Amino acid sequence: SPTCPYTKNEKGHGPAWGNSLFEDNAEYGYGMRIAASARENYVAALMKECMDNGCDAAVAQAMNNWLENRGDAEMSRKASDALKEILPGAIQADAKNAENLQIILDNADQLVKKSIWCFGGDGWAYDIGYGGVDHVLAQVKDINVLVLDTEVYSNTGGQASKSSRTGAVAQFAAAGKRVRKKDLGLISMSYGYIYVASIALGANHAQALQAIAEAEAYPGPSLIIAYAPCINHGINMGKSQAEE
Repeated sequence: SPTCPYTKNEKGHGPAWGNSLFEDNAEYGYGMRIAASARENYVAALMKECMDNGCDAAVAQAMNNWLENRGDAEMSRKASDALKEILPGAIQADAKNAENLQIILDNADQLVKKSIWCFGGDGWAYDIGYGGVDHVLAQVKDINVLVLDTEVYSNTGGQASKSSRTGAVAQFAAAGKRVRKKDLGLISMSYGYIYVASIALGANHAQALQAIAEAEAYPGPSLIIAYAPCINHGINMGKSQAEE
């Protein structure tokens, strides 16, 4: 996937991104999660094989450090940097393990923990793509779903949706929506192993940032529902933070 040019850190790293079909967002992200996990597990298996084969003690220590911290974003980055520094010399010095060590080095992009996020609106998550969202969250994989919830079908001009609240006035609900908002959070919580949070940046910045950090760190499926007012609410969008 191409990198985002406006989100690079001091080392020139930015997040990778990809576009999917509107209704296949969760499934697309799930495929990325499975692929990244498969490559990471392959690297881990090669490391264990090298250690069983009697590789250099310093190399074995660096590998073991990565294996113990591979699920932590910051720790895996430090362990990755140490491994990438030591591997070229080890390849030259260890003929018995050279092939496996070279493969590990060639796949060094998998050494830093991958944080997989699926972004989409409520029309996707609550309705047209709900089956995929539900299925992906149920798989107990380390994947994160962020729903930008406008509580109305914004893409089609502001129609009442499953995400609209009771009494909301919108297209096809001129007298106010007669049924309650679909509780996507509660449905997901019923599984018992999904991290679920509801946020609104303008309402509480600290809580929003904490929830995003907790979702990323949680070693399983996460769902964050972010209230996001839009132009179809009939508001001045310069006041969206106040609306939240």
